[in-house]
Amino acid sequence: MSLENNHKYDDIDQRYISQIGGEPTVTGILRNWNWRDIETSRGVYDFSSIDTYLKTVTSLSSKKRMIIRIDNRVFGGQTGSTVPDYLKSDPAYMGGAVPMANGVVARIWDAPVMDRYIALIQALAQRYDSNPYVEGISTSETAIGFSSAYPAPATFSTGTLLAQLQRYMIAARLAWAHSAVFVETNYFGSDSQMQALIDSAVKNQAVIGGPDVIPGTAIQSDQVMLGAAGTGADYRRIVAIKSEVQLPELGLKYKFMPAELYAQAYNVSHANYMLWDRNDYYGTSAQQWVSGILPFIRSVGGKTYTDCPRSYSSGCATN
Repeated sequence: MSLENNHKYDDIDQRYISQIGGEPTVTGILRNWNWRDIETSRGVYDFSSIDTYLKTVTSLSSKKRMIIRIDNRVFGGQTGSTVPDYLKSDPAYMGGAVPMANGVVARIWDAPVMDRYIALIQALAQRYDSNPYVEGISTSETAIGFSSAYPAPATFSTGTLLAQLQRYMIAARLAWAHSAVFVETNYFGSDSQMQALIDSAVKNQAVIGGPDVIPGTAIQSDQVMLGAAGTGADYRRIVAIKSEVQLPELGLKYKFMPAELYAQAYNVSHANYMLWDRNDYYGTSAQQWVSGILPFIRSVGGKTYTDCPRSYSSGCATN
């Protein structure tokens, strides 16, 4: 169950978590935090909100796990803030973030900014990697939408972004030795660059797969993963895969039903993880959590691919 409402309704989300305590087909939650929520000043971290959610997860009657997503962007208008204030004020970070067509994104293609993002991920690992209730750490998606109104800065290229994300994967895997490292892949430059990113995920035993499960739509990451783009290599059962159903496909934009979305994630992508937004407002009752999504998850027993991806050469701990 994915909870992504920017912490506007933490009390409600805590109740949502409590409701899955005795639900065997739902194995945990994903919760997102903005970078600036956690790093209050350079190298000073506030883990209290994560601790609060983790406390709720650990108190449930059956064991569930939590995925921590640290977003390096915010969507909506161009006035939002995603990075700590020191990144904005110190010239070494060139403002820390820039506007894009659909929001604001941290300058993670610049090595000094990625250095600080990696430092945050390492600090989180020191606190949470050994916790058996923490499933892993996640990035934001790979797609960055610049436009004529909000163009890419001079230092940006998909090549520099690829190099920094590869650095991130190496550092995250070293720090998170006991947990999953999720790298959100959806769109990224050329097919060859997306394939290079996925190859890095294989090498570093990371989980690929992006936001949105859209049957019949050629999301670039999915096409490369299936072997329909790039060199034609099929990465299913080789790399760990996540499929994440979000609000657009649950009635906000599309009209897909849970069975269609599950068929895409399970039958086509062979997903090891399937995440569903806690949708209570959009679409029909069949697309909402209580009346449609959860009953469907129960009907398939919460089944995902549980065989160990071959990239995990030392094997998988699945208990």
